[in-house]
Amino acid sequence: MFSIRASCSRLSHRQAKLINVRILTIFCLAIFWSSAVERTASGQTVQTEKPRAPSVFNFASLTDPACPVTNGFPPAPITNEIHILYYPMGQLAAIKDPKSLVLHLVLGHQISPFEQQTISFTRREDGVWQANVTYKDFRAPRYAIYWVEDPQSKQQDTNSGEYFEVPFCDVHGGLLEESVSLQAQSYTGILEAEGIERPVNYAKAVEILEDYMRAPSRGRNLVADLWDYKLRLRGDTPENRAIVVAEINKFVSDHVADRFGLLSALNFVGGHSWVPVDTAENLVQELERQNPQSDAREFLLESRASDEPDRDKRAVLLREVIKEFPNGHAAMEARMWLFAEATDLGEREKRYSEIRATDPNDISTRIAMAGAYLEANQKLPQALAMLDEANGLMDLNSKTAQPSLRYPEQQLKSWKGRIAITRADILIRQDKPAEALAILQPWKNEFKLGRSFYVYGRALEETGDKRGAVDAYLQSVVRISQYQEDANTRLEKLWLKQKLGTKNGLRQRVDALSTQSFVDQNYRPQVLSHAAPEFDLTTLNGEKLSSSRLRGKKVILNFWAVWCGPCRAELKELEQFQQDHPNLVVLTAVDTTADSKDLRDLIREEKLKNLRIAPTPPGLMEKFGAFGFPNTFVIDENGFVRIEQLGGGPGISRYLTAGLDAIRDAGAAGPVQTQRP
Repeated sequence: MFSIRASCSRLSHRQAKLINVRILTIFCLAIFWSSAVERTASGQTVQTEKPRAPSVFNFASLTDPACPVTNGFPPAPITNEIHILYYPMGQLAAIKDPKSLVLHLVLGHQISPFEQQTISFTRREDGVWQANVTYKDFRAPRYAIYWVEDPQSKQQDTNSGEYFEVPFCDVHGGLLEESVSLQAQSYTGILEAEGIERPVNYAKAVEILEDYMRAPSRGRNLVADLWDYKLRLRGDTPENRAIVVAEINKFVSDHVADRFGLLSALNFVGGHSWVPVDTAENLVQELERQNPQSDAREFLLESRASDEPDRDKRAVLLREVIKEFPNGHAAMEARMWLFAEATDLGEREKRYSEIRATDPNDISTRIAMAGAYLEANQKLPQALAMLDEANGLMDLNSKTAQPSLRYPEQQLKSWKGRIAITRADILIRQDKPAEALAILQPWKNEFKLGRSFYVYGRALEETGDKRGAVDAYLQSVVRISQYQEDANTRLEKLWLKQKLGTKNGLRQRVDALSTQSFVDQNYRPQVLSHAAPEFDLTTLNGEKLSSSRLRGKKVILNFWAVWCGPCRAELKELEQFQQDHPNLVVLTAVDTTADSKDLRDLIREEKLKNLRIAPTPPGLMEKFGAFGFPNTFVIDENGFVRIEQLGGGPGISRYLTAGLDAIRDAGAAGPVQTQRP
């Protein structure tokens, strides 16, 4: 026992900082507490006598247990609570005399990866501070990372910028594959949005995965991540893609016998259309040879279809999926995709019939088809019947399905909200605004989308509550939706008719609300990686700009409309942003339905002297997958969309700056990887 205590106190500086990721910690805790902690069968801990703190600390924080188990079943000792301990007396502690302590914790999950929590510490009699982290089985974490703060002194302990980590284990004490995967992800910048300012380090992510992977026993699902991180580390160039392809070919050859990681390899190949056909075919054939019932070919075709950025080409591939595998899961997904992207009502009805025949109890497509009839302003009674069916299916599921098969409450709530808005919109069109208002009132505190506020405004206006309608339309105008322009028109008319102020006063009100709405979004840049649609624009000054000519430059492309209040609020700022960043191209595309005089008046009033303004070619914004105004896209030097900013208002410079920083940290772009279900 003495030798174990000695090894705990003789850790090197680096070992001490990383002690939370070493199994050795559990032995240190066993010595420090000796008989102080007794573990119950459920994994909980109970205090049996006063703990004895060690005299020497070469660390700042420990956890009990050191490697929790959250993925097993009784009688295994499943951990439902972990204790995070902070030692101000430790040599490496950055907070020496705290008055209070707060734990900033990020938990990584197998699904819906990261969740942030803030938990208060309690000071024990021995001077050690303890925070208890509990969780439910269905949200059992696989990885944790944290830092500690004294709110009064503002002192922080981030473990010298490396943060404190907690790995999770299986019932045999081995590191979980999911835990290793999440730890590697923590070095990709994904935790920045959660307050963990760990620098992007793909080399470290690669090191973590390679250290863990041992064929054929462990790491079989990490292969795709490893290649992805290697590509990002080296740079997504033709030369480096060729290196990865060579690695794929060798990997498949090396693992023909043990099949290690072949499904993960398929994930990577399916999500990267640049992988040669012969490499993909070789992998598929090997999987089919080993298992004639394999769905590898189906998955590959589906992945290639979903990875295709061009809508028309994607539709061709999706129809091929349905033709080749009419009864497979991929065909169902393909039908859903074609249904969602169909612009013709007849095509939607056709796909809806196919989906219904395959899955008679589908709820979401019924709601979507009712919305399609509403959008076309056709067959509204039939649409109401579909909404009734959807409600009935939700009630039936809640009563008859086993608990594990029932839809989550959040999903049910989302569907019911969509049904309420769609039903109310139909009733308004049927001259039944009072019935619509009665449906909407219970939901009004849940509204977040522009469409919801618009429909609510219509119901209020047509039942005589003009002032309430103004407030609802204001909320609709500052949120992008297909109803935004009509909401703006109705708002201006009501504002002047009710003598609530001048047009300039209304504009100031919209600007202020837009600013607050933008702030409330708690903007966190999400770096994307998909090819931007090709475009050719000619500015009002005659300058010709095309996507091909702009290769080699970062482009900020902003879509806006003259009638859009939030758009006006950001135009002057975009002009200044261009002056401050001459190496970028700031290009704005204005809705072509604008009256030319209104456009000239706006340019004069806003004193836009240098901003590039071009009419938007028909269909261009839809190719970017956007609707409503404003929308801003950051396109990198290689023609990839890296940032989408939907909505806007004053302060856009801060969001663009944050987005550009995130792009820099993320490195070169490449196609987004498709994950196998």
